[in-house]
Amino acid sequence: MRRGRRPGKALPEDTSARDASGQNARAGGLTRRAVIGVAVAAPLSLPVIASLSAPVLAQAAAPGAAAEPLPTGEPVGPEAKALLTSMPGKAVMGTRLPPLVTELVDFNAPDWRRSARDMRDLLAGDPRLAYAVVMAPRLDVGSVEAARVALAVLTMEPLRFPPFYEALAQTEGAIDGVKALGVVRAAGMDHYKVFKASNQPEVTASLTRAVELSSALRLLDPPAYVIGNTLWAGYLDLPRKRALIAAARN
Repeated sequence: MRRGRRPGKALPEDTSARDASGQNARAGGLTRRAVIGVAVAAPLSLPVIASLSAPVLAQAAAPGAAAEPLPTGEPVGPEAKALLTSMPGKAVMGTRLPPLVTELVDFNAPDWRRSARDMRDLLAGDPRLAYAVVMAPRLDVGSVEAARVALAVLTMEPLRFPPFYEALAQTEGAIDGVKALGVVRAAGMDHYKVFKASNQPEVTASLTRAVELSSALRLLDPPAYVIGNTLWAGYLDLPRKRALIAAARN
């Protein structure tokens, strides 16, 4: 499928939903939804804590990857709008306003780190911008583990979520619960308490709602952005994000 997978944890390929160009898949039904649902419902296990001292191997990006076509925008339907408005576990950064940008995030998506840097630059240069992040893991079990940790940080220490998010983006290689808890510990938070919180029912509920949102948006693979009332499936570079934000304000 795409880069950023950890060996042995990849989900089954859904080739039927991809077009010939390889652009991020969007389809009327989610053939992987049941698989992700099982992973979402599964809590982090204690070996995650036990292995915090073990090194995590970096995964090299595949060289010479062909550029994907630019994404195209589509209107957000009423069901997806309602889910976005009421979404639990939505991290809103920047100004205290309804978010103009909502990004659906999988920490193992190939462009997630680049998009996280874009978000930092957008917020630093635009004091009026509210930027929301929804943890919507789609790629593998490690993505679900890391999303659980991120949601626990957001619940326990909401003011510390933005630096946690940025620190996680500065890591290398595949991301899972071990790596996310390592970032928690490095930030001086109690990683045992975060681990315990990551297994609470409200975290599972947030992840389940994220699956429902992905289904309402007809998305299979991250990244995806809702800017204003338009959905953009696929990575958008920083200049294009700025242009779309400006257009959404007009």
